[in-house]
Amino acid sequence: MQHKASVHLLIFVLTMTATASCNKYLDVQPEDRLLEETVYSDRKSIRNALNGIYLNLAKPGLYGENLSSTTVDVMAQYFDVPAYTGRPFLQLSRYDYNDAGVREYMTTIWSDSYSAILNINIFIRQLESDSSIVSGEERRLMLGEAYGLRGLLAFDLLRLFGPVYQTDSTKAAIPYPVKPQSEVQPQLPATQVMANVLDDLTHAAAFLAKDPVRTQGANAGAPEGDAYFSWRNRRMNYFAVQGLLARALLYQGNTSNAKTIAAAVINEAGRWFPWSPADASAPGISNPDRVFSSEILFGLDNNHMYQTQQNWFAAINGPLQILIPAASRLDNIYESNPDDYRYRSWFAVDLTTNRIDKVFQKYRDVKDLSKAFRRLQPLLRMSEMYYIAAEGTPDDNEAAALLNTVRTNRGLPPLTLHGDKRDQLTLEYQKECWGEGQLFFYYKRINRQSIPRATGSGVIRMNSTKYVVPLPLSETTLR
Repeated sequence: MQHKASVHLLIFVLTMTATASCNKYLDVQPEDRLLEETVYSDRKSIRNALNGIYLNLAKPGLYGENLSSTTVDVMAQYFDVPAYTGRPFLQLSRYDYNDAGVREYMTTIWSDSYSAILNINIFIRQLESDSSIVSGEERRLMLGEAYGLRGLLAFDLLRLFGPVYQTDSTKAAIPYPVKPQSEVQPQLPATQVMANVLDDLTHAAAFLAKDPVRTQGANAGAPEGDAYFSWRNRRMNYFAVQGLLARALLYQGNTSNAKTIAAAVINEAGRWFPWSPADASAPGISNPDRVFSSEILFGLDNNHMYQTQQNWFAAINGPLQILIPAASRLDNIYESNPDDYRYRSWFAVDLTTNRIDKVFQKYRDVKDLSKAFRRLQPLLRMSEMYYIAAEGTPDDNEAAALLNTVRTNRGLPPLTLHGDKRDQLTLEYQKECWGEGQLFFYYKRINRQSIPRATGSGVIRMNSTKYVVPLPLSETTLR
């Protein structure tokens, strides 16, 4: 938050392109204003700027690792953490936010998120103030993506650092900067942050009203066949924005409107985002699609994905350096059902080692490097829309039908609800969210008082002290 804009822009430009021309103009135009003008001086550089935002979001400090497969999933008690991993995962699993290593992790998430928001704000200001370089539908698509990304980041900062919304929504939460300035911003009440998130996502949806994803699906190209806007599920697209709106409204407690939007996504996007077939992730095939890529409404191209898999989940690392699910925990979540597509494809004994326990392998690389789903980090998928719609209906039969649509497309038998919808929803979220960073936020949203311990036995009593990550010291000492 305290970096000068030139520093952010310098990092931003260096990450989006590594060409000699970039270095040249950075050398000759060091002033903030001149640098901004140069970065946004033509159509190509504007496109590079937006790509740079996406690349930074996919780095390990944010959605490439911390906010997907490691930090927040450790906090969700997915992994039985050993005493030593080389990182403060054990302390995280105990919600020891005073630990120096944990503070460093959370500061990284905080600072990287606000650096990204600052770059987004600069991007939005440039496109809104000058339509001479990029105009028409291309400009609208870019602005829609930018507003959607800002809403995504701010919402996740609220979910991590903000109060338990169900009980303390008026408490001070986080800053929500909307201008390209790096000064300290005031902490807003959680209700105001949520209002801003919904406003950003609503703006994004309006800009993306003609998103080609609605008429051509995830592999659309636009406008006029422009390949830059293809692979819409790797960009903030119309359906992703609507899905985030549903997610945010549910967090706010507006279950009725959340259900309406989720149902609309199911009805409109279903033809373009079909369920992953059983044989796409079947055991023994050479290139399994373990991320169920056809269902992903929004994800990021994560170049670090397989390194993360190797660093934290590969059996070869040894028992003190690996995040691993407890066997009894897996059995409880998946009800010992080997037919569940997730259970059979995400967890396996690594036969190249002497370990006999199952390791998490959702993000293992495949042999065919040309597969379209390689490096796709899931952040929002169709199944969540069914869960949101199920939670939003008061009719148990309708809720069961929605949950059963997911279950049957995961190889499971249908169920009947008998007034136990919350318990069943919790179990379904536990099954579905491995490596995607959503389970801890689910627990926090419903203010669940106890959650299953990662060891597979007993529960952890939860409260606001454990659910609410304190703001970084650098932030609080400035106020």
